[in-house]
Amino acid sequence: MKKLNWGTKLGIMASIYVIGVLIFVGFSTTQKINLVSKDYYPTGVKHQDQINKIKNAVQLETPVRIEQVGDNIEITFPANMKSGVEGDIIVYRPADYDLDLKYKLALNDSGVYILNTDKLLKGRYTIKLDWVHNNIPYYKEEAIYLSK
Repeated sequence: MKKLNWGTKLGIMASIYVIGVLIFVGFSTTQKINLVSKDYYPTGVKHQDQINKIKNAVQLETPVRIEQVGDNIEITFPANMKSGVEGDIIVYRPADYDLDLKYKLALNDSGVYILNTDKLLKGRYTIKLDWVHNNIPYYKEEAIYLSK
């Protein structure tokens, strides 16, 4: 068997390195990339508005309660917000944005929104409330863990 000189060894090692990089790049282009949301960059521009909404929600005398009751998630609004509330509820799944759900906020007569968890898988979720009452915007989010 013939001995390889240092130039041939260097060429083989460089070739192995280039092939490895190409395999890594090919593999990484097939991976699914989950940003926080599909419109991540445009929503980042409106960050100060979001901060103001959070501040409004924190300043409420009675905070909005989000709690898991049996197979439901109950979102209870303060007594002065039983009517005239418009907004959205986003059930955000950090592990996979394809499992995120969005609902229109529609309170019952008691000022409670009941969210059925039948469509949700076991795991961690963030409930994001974005609502308006008397032309004042509010925002609240709270993490929950569903253990079905």
